[in-house]
Parts: sequence; C-alpha cells; structure tokens
Amino acid sequence: MKVYLETSINRYLEKVENVLLEQEVNNNLMLGLLERGRNNIGIYTDGIRLGIVEEDGQVIYAFMQTPPNKWILAKIDGIDQRVIPAIVQFLDRHKYPVPGVLGPEEQVEEFVKRWKNLSKKKAILHMKQLIYQLDKVKVTPNAEGKLILAIEKHLPIIREWLYHFGLQANMNISKPHADSMARNYIQNQSLFLWEVNNQIVSMANNSRRSRNGATINAVFTPDDQKRKGHATSVVAGLSQQLLDEGFRFCSLYTDTLNPTSNSIYRKIGYYDVGSSVEYYFE
Repeated sequence: MKVYLETSINRYLEKVENVLLEQEVNNNLMLGLLERGRNNIGIYTDGIRLGIVEEDGQVIYAFMQTPPNKWILAKIDGIDQRVIPAIVQFLDRHKYPVPGVLGPEEQVEEFVKRWKNLSKKKAILHMKQLIYQLDKVKVTPNAEGKLILAIEKHLPIIREWLYHFGLQANMNISKPHADSMARNYIQNQSLFLWEVNNQIVSMANNSRRSRNGATINAVFTPDDQKRKGHATSVVAGLSQQLLDEGFRFCSLYTDTLNPTSNSIYRKIGYYDVGSSVEYYFE
C-alpha cells in the first residue's frame, strides 16, 4: 500500500475523480474544493495537500487539506481496513500539521483514535452533520417574495448576517472574515437573497459545484424575520434555479442537533444520504 501527496490538482483529479464521483453527494466538499482550485489558480494561498492511497497501482482512497483547515477524508465504500492507519502514519512521519479532521464517521473515528495515540493531543468533537440531497423541489416559494442576486450595495447586511450565521452555526467567523466572505460571494455571484416588499429577509449561498451537483450553504434569516417561511423560500428558490441551470441535484449540510433546519430542508425535498463528523485537535 502506497500513500503519497500529488502536487497538481489536474493530475490529482485524473487519478481520484472517478472514485470520488461514486459517492458524489457525500464527497461534494472535496470535489467542490478541487473544482474551485482547478478553475482558479492560486486561490489556495497557503497551498493544498492532495493525498492518495494506492494498492497495486490502483487508487483506493483519497484525502486532502487546504491549510490551515482540517484534513478531509473521502467517503468510499468498502475501504481496506489498513487505509486510515496508513494515512495517520504517513502524516506523522512527514510531520504534516493536523489541526483536525472531518468526513464519514467511521473513518474519522478511526483516524481520531490513532492520531490521539500518536500525538498525545486531545480531540474535541466540533459538529455532527447530515448530508442532504435534493432532486426535485417540492414546495413553491412565497409568491410575495423573489430571489435576487446579491450585489455590492448589499455588502453591509451580508457581512453582518455572515457574522451572526457563524455564531449560530458554531463556526469561527470573525467580523473581518465575514467581510472577506461577503466580498468573495458578491464577486463570485454565488449569494442570493430573498426580498419581500423591497426588504431583504433571508439569504443562501451556492458554495460549491461538482460535475453533477451544486451545494448550498450559509442559509440565514435574522431573528425578526424567522417563522415566516423565508428560509424555505430562499432555499427552494435557489435550489430550483440550480436545477434549471442543468445540475442533476443539490446538496447541503445540516447540524444533526438543529431540528428546525432539518424540518425545513425535508419539506423542500431534501433527503439525507450520509453524515459527516468533524473534530479538531488541541
């Protein structure tokens, strides 16, 4: 069994894309990050680490990191039991930083157990999430509102909402980071707003795209606009728009401990196809 890092995103995709596409929805994070890197040279200013595990010259597993973020483990069915131990040994041997790890629960738990033994560091569970897929939108957005593309004039409200989204989602989004995110979303034309009577009431972002699917994130409605159906409308509207563009499915992640968002997404037509768990190491 051979574990190594590839240096080219294009070569990496040639080797691992078909393996990842077998579980495209569950691997949407890896596939989306790779697609973004392939189309935007230099976007990962701190580099990117592209891990491969081979057996007899055949790719059997993939893992990656966009420093300083956590390592991502792929969802691949029926993996060899030696794979995760081999990855842990490889990272330790080459002294690669391991701030955390995320991915399918079985593989992540195995990784965490072995990395704790090697590094003597404490592992902190950050979040457990469900991964949802949608093939058809089952609800009609509120006819009183409309989906609009976020533009420069919306920057102040978007950066404020992203900051509060981070607080609610247990994500470390500082105010400067929220400002940077907002500017990037507007520049990339990925963020959409729900407008009712000339008032912006909710938002959702098309965060990543893979060969057949598009992923939605950063769904947020301020407290004074909640329980009015705005989150349902903005997610349903953006999901339908992405399907109309030709994507076969949409996907998103939800916190397993948030019954409200899970109920909203199921109502729209999303159904869970997998799960993801995320740890960081002290």
